[in-house]
Amino acid sequence: MQKIFPDIEFEVPGAVVSTTAHGVVAEDEWGRYALLKGVPPDDISASPYEQALSAFEAVERELREAGMDFSNVVRTWIYADRILDWYADFNRARNGFFTARGVYDRYVPASTGIGWTSCLGARLVLGAFAVQSKRPGDVVFEALPSPLQCTALEYGSSFSRAAEVRTPSWTRVIVSGTASIKPDSHDVAHVGDIDAQIDCTMNAVAAIYESRGLSLRDVSGALVYLKEERYRENWERWLAAHPEYPREHSRAIVADVCRDEWLFEIESDALKWK
Repeated sequence: MQKIFPDIEFEVPGAVVSTTAHGVVAEDEWGRYALLKGVPPDDISASPYEQALSAFEAVERELREAGMDFSNVVRTWIYADRILDWYADFNRARNGFFTARGVYDRYVPASTGIGWTSCLGARLVLGAFAVQSKRPGDVVFEALPSPLQCTALEYGSSFSRAAEVRTPSWTRVIVSGTASIKPDSHDVAHVGDIDAQIDCTMNAVAAIYESRGLSLRDVSGALVYLKEERYRENWERWLAAHPEYPREHSRAIVADVCRDEWLFEIESDALKWK
């Protein structure tokens, strides 16, 4: 049976100081950080649209208990059951929530959206990473563009390609779930060619890091999503050809990447100490 939420490889900065219903709150010298995983809607018998809206509201409530709100959210994870069957309803719910909270007026979180059937029976479960500066300017974050891909907002999908979180001690670049698309387009690139899709995707990820003075060598966490188990050998071949990539952050799981033509997706982040 599927778990409630995949085992994402995403470390929360600092030391854990408290827990929430679905996550932890940590602190370092500069800020407070919340990582929530597997937040469900309140009523799993409700319509898909209502479940999506409810899950975002549940994230917001849990953040409020930690002294934060949705304006602190840097990144989200969306794991949805048969997402292609109700993607329009999901987008309507997310867009409505984001509009009501003023998200489009300031910062749109980085994100991953994957087809996933949780053991709860909900249409989706959410995750979120939020940051709060202890003093003005100690922790700041901003959206980053992808040098090789157009913005997702251009085709109506409400997430940023990547985000950068900065403190006086470290910089962390968080790359959203990334797959193979054509430059300046939202069309799938290399349909049916898993090796070309992996190359295209990893080049896009590397370009984001390079734009911020980092590289694939600096990857500190990642999770790969394969459309089918048989593609694991293709990913292993890419790793063998790119020894600069830290293999300890190469874990892959089989999941329903959210377009039929996409065979491979990866989310990752890289950390650089100052």
